[in-house]
Amino acid sequence: VSTKFLVHTYSKHMFTCKIVCEYKKKLICGIDIESGNPPDEPRNVSCIQYGIDGQPTCTWDKGRLTYISTTYVIQ
Repeated sequence: VSTKFLVHTYSKHMFTCKIVCEYKKKLICGIDIESGNPPDEPRNVSCIQYGIDGQPTCTWDKGRLTYISTTYVIQ
């Protein structure tokens, strides 16, 4: 069995599949889907480190809001 759903809003959506067995509904599977924008490439990246052993502190412009959990890694 397959189907398509159009998602028109940004956020987390939960979809479930259930069967009716002896007049009772039984959950057989499900999925949580987060919808949003892909992250923009970071701009205006700036890092500063105080001293030889100091931890660098970096800032950047993340771009538009993604509406999904987004992690940025500087390499």
